[in-house]
Order: sequence, then C-alpha cells, then structure tokens
Amino acid sequence: MATSNKSSTQEKSFKAVFFDMGGVVVGSPFSGIAEYERDYGLPVNYLNVAISRSGSNGAFQKLERNEIDLWAFYDAFSEQLSDPLNVAAYAQYAQLRNKVFDEKSFKAPKVNGRELFHRMMGKAAVVVPSMVHAIAKLREAGYIVAALTNNFHYPTDEKGLREQDLILATAGTLNQSQSSSPKSGSLVMGQEEIKSLFNHYIESAILGLRKPDPAIYRKSCEIVGVQPSEVVFLDDIGENLKSAQNVGFTTIRVELGKPEKAIQQLETILGRGIKLLPSEAKL
Repeated sequence: MATSNKSSTQEKSFKAVFFDMGGVVVGSPFSGIAEYERDYGLPVNYLNVAISRSGSNGAFQKLERNEIDLWAFYDAFSEQLSDPLNVAAYAQYAQLRNKVFDEKSFKAPKVNGRELFHRMMGKAAVVVPSMVHAIAKLREAGYIVAALTNNFHYPTDEKGLREQDLILATAGTLNQSQSSSPKSGSLVMGQEEIKSLFNHYIESAILGLRKPDPAIYRKSCEIVGVQPSEVVFLDDIGENLKSAQNVGFTTIRVELGKPEKAIQQLETILGRGIKLLPSEAKL
C-alpha cells in the first residue's frame, strides 16, 4: 500500500526513487525460508520468528552491518535458529494469531544455517524483469534512482568465490546467460551488473547501518543529495517502510509476487503521465 505521509503526494515534487533489493528488484529471500520450513516440516514463519527474536544483535543483522564475516555468520546463524527458546517465542506468535501450535510436543529443530542461507540467497539471485524495466524508465525520465539494501559482502578469496558459485547452483542459475532478455522470467545478473542499474547503490555493509534504523534513511538522502520528502521508497518489509515514513519518505510496499502492482502505484504517485510498466505486463 502506498503511503503519502502528512500531505497529498500530488502536492510533492519527487526527485528520487529508492529501491530495496531482496523481494523488490531481485527474488525474495523469504521464499527460501518458506521452502526450508516446508522441506523440514517446520511451522510457517517459525524461522522468521527465530530471526526476529534476536533483534539487532542477531547473526543476520551483524552480517549486514559487516560486524562478522560469512564463516562466523554460518555458525552464529545455526546456533541462533536452533535455540530451544525459539519454541516459546513461536508459541507467543501463534497465540496472537490464533494459530494452533502444540508447544509442549514440539522439539526445537537443529537448523543448518549455511543451507538455509544458500536457499535464501539463491532466491535473491534472480532479477525481477518488470523492476529492471521500471528502473531504466525512471532514469530516462530524469529521476535519481538508488538501491537501499541490507546486504553483506562475500569473502574475496578463492573459498569465498566458490561459496558464491554454490549459491548460484542452489538457484539452478549457473548456466543462465547474463544477456538473457529482460522480458525473461529468469533473468540473472552479476552483482556489478545489478549495481550499474542505479545512480547510487547504498549498502548496509558499507555504512555499518541497516534498515529499519532511521539513521540509514537520513544517510542515504545525504549521499544522494535529496530531502526525505523528495523520495519514494519501495520495500517489501513493513517495519522498514514504517521507519522510512517516519523519516519523511513516501513509501510503497511490494507484495510477494506482485511487483507490477507496486510499479503501478509508483506511476500514480509520481504522476506526470509516466509509464514504467512493460507493455505486456499483467497486473
């Protein structure tokens, strides 16, 4: 849902559009989590609850602030997700949503953090063609386009490069050509090619800040050279959008599997008759 903060979006003059990456411009890591839960018979959202339970000091959060490397992350992520205390946290989550969950008989699983991470990043290896098209059209229209992403950096040694290849193999994308048509449903781009789509590529691992910390939104505006009121921001996570809106961004939530709906909302907010969707796109 698009949100317009205190004043009508029609009264605003937008200069920049910021895009989250995972779940917006590329596939959603949450799909990898859901796949892991299905394959191992875990309750829906069990792992998301476990990740959230650790707050800002969780393994994933530390990785995205570049406080730990990938190998330390794998150990910490496995330990965090296998913690028996996650069962009680999930029981509370289920109770609030009137979901049936037998806490007494459920045994905390041993989660392989590396396997889960490979699945998550495999989903995020595929680019959403309609978003790539929209970004190009925005730049043609004179808007500043920035990625604003919670991310991590692979180790650059041989072991780290092999890990990247394994993740691509998990996605089944190793044999995909980077010159695939943008209209293809399985367009794959390397990191440098993805970065070249944007005027600015703003990374949590570089800044040492991650969404939803309000500081990262203010810093991103400073980097780009705009005011928060001049930004439209697309993300798939409500907490990130709420924090951005509080800073002054106009926000659009990108629903899983519905990128064209979000792009249509962006067209409406920007106005001026701008067309961002491919002609063959289906809403």
